[in-house]
Amino acid sequence: MIALFDNLKTHLPFSFLDNEYLKLIENNAQIAYYPKDTLLIDENVIPSTFFVIIKGIVEAKNMEELIDIYQNDDVFAGIELIKNKPSKYRYSVYEELICYEIPRDVFLELCQKNVEFKNYFFSSIVERITMLKERKESAKMADMMLTRVDNSILHTACIVDHDMPIIDAITKMEDNNSVVLIVKNASGYGIVTDANMRKYILYREEKNLTKISQIQTYPIISIPEGELLFNVLLLMTGHSIKHLPVLNEKEEVIGLLELIDLLSHFANQSHIIHVQIEKASDISSVIAASKRIDSMINTLHLKGVKSRYIAKLVSEMHKKMYAKLFKLIFPKEWHDNCTLILLGSEGRGEQILKTDQDNGLIFKEGFEPKDQDRITIKFTETLDEIGFPRCKGNVMLINPKWAKNTQAYKDDIRRWISSPTNKDLIDMSIFFDTFAVAGNIALFTELRDFLMAQIRDHQIFLPHFARAIESFDSPLGLFSRFVTGDEGHKDEIDIKKGALFALIHGVRALSLEHGIYKTNTTERIKALNDIGYMNKEDASDLLEALEVINTMRLHSQLEKREKGITIDNYISLKSLSKLERDIFKEALKTVEAFKKRVSYHFRLSMVS
Repeated sequence: MIALFDNLKTHLPFSFLDNEYLKLIENNAQIAYYPKDTLLIDENVIPSTFFVIIKGIVEAKNMEELIDIYQNDDVFAGIELIKNKPSKYRYSVYEELICYEIPRDVFLELCQKNVEFKNYFFSSIVERITMLKERKESAKMADMMLTRVDNSILHTACIVDHDMPIIDAITKMEDNNSVVLIVKNASGYGIVTDANMRKYILYREEKNLTKISQIQTYPIISIPEGELLFNVLLLMTGHSIKHLPVLNEKEEVIGLLELIDLLSHFANQSHIIHVQIEKASDISSVIAASKRIDSMINTLHLKGVKSRYIAKLVSEMHKKMYAKLFKLIFPKEWHDNCTLILLGSEGRGEQILKTDQDNGLIFKEGFEPKDQDRITIKFTETLDEIGFPRCKGNVMLINPKWAKNTQAYKDDIRRWISSPTNKDLIDMSIFFDTFAVAGNIALFTELRDFLMAQIRDHQIFLPHFARAIESFDSPLGLFSRFVTGDEGHKDEIDIKKGALFALIHGVRALSLEHGIYKTNTTERIKALNDIGYMNKEDASDLLEALEVINTMRLHSQLEKREKGITIDNYISLKSLSKLERDIFKEALKTVEAFKKRVSYHFRLSMVS
């Protein structure tokens, strides 16, 4: 009984309750057993108890129509008790049931004394997933406090000798683009900040200030390398310090930690990465900064930030990274004669973890690039080092198919549309999601406009393009039960094939039809709403489903990365809570309804 009750306390909505009310449940709840086919609640009857399933399956039916299925850790009869209204459904045991029964008066007392507990039963899917994220954040936030100072977040310190003339020291400071000076004394270090500079300007003649040591703040407050960042934050805020030197074991300054970077770390680290990429003067610096993006993703996910916002931020970081690599790797004569393009999920701005390299080049007609193989291989190998796996479909600029001139691409577009094979339709999907990230962007704009013009002239192509949404069956089968069974993936679902692909491709096909130039799926859905294809409610449902699917996918991938397991698109049903299963089912139902809408819209039943 104690073990069963301890398990109950970890699940929503019981995790909202404090010990006093949990004890109330423990003292009043009864464990009951019911055989198969037992009627628990009949239609038009107000239930007398609140049910919490320990083991078994309960079906809710309206007449003979199956409305829902309740399994382990699920609860039911809450809304009927709160509203004091008869049930709309018949609840009966489908598979022998062991459950808690919480008396009506005890349940209503819990609702009266705890608003969060009561509101849970009326919350939407979005609100419930937010509750779930908040619980996970609280459990994992301690990990953030264990992060230590390392070289990756330090700025180079501008160090001068104590007897250097002030003017010379300021000149060195300017040459190094530094905001403070570290002064090396016979014993220890001092610091010169804006405040010290003001002192020099006001009193230089009166006090005969000539050497830098005369205006320094000494001794300096510093920290050792490897100190906990949370302790550093307390130190800097407690002493109103904006710049803090970091010392190694030999008591030598190895870098400078700035408060703005520290605050950024506890926010999402994006500012640090942005600055490091912007200031990078060589490839190794870009690699070092880009590798920190995964840490930023993990922090944001722990904080419950929506996956689409994480993807947007990651996309911005990646764009800066690609633009900097383009500048450092590709010869200057290429810059006005080619465009670096991102394809697939990267082109849509939806890649969060580094799943693969999807990129290409568009060359100006007549331009003959020298050393193309050497340069493109160097670019690809740099992405290898950052951690981007190579695309299994070879959609990369080292493949001549994705590195050619505008005329060659136009020839491809004509062929894709006039007489497409299955491979052509895939290539068309990839290219339509393109984002031009660096170089002569006008080259891509020309091709995008050409593509849209071709589609307007060949509308018959669109049903063939849209038909791919029928490539994979929904993992939600009869009676809203999950369907699994892929070889080697027992009790797992491929969330990309089972849900994400149909949603993305359906939106992609509709966007192509309506001449929507945006590449991001969220932005495309909003655009479809703006032009009146779908109403606000349908658009919100679709965005909600997309968010749920991407969040579950990201959570599963982060867990696999943490355990050293190969990242893929499978999620384990056993790892999902009742709340997560419910959310996932609702998202799948939304996707399935959208598939039917797209199928009807393009008359896919008539496409051979």
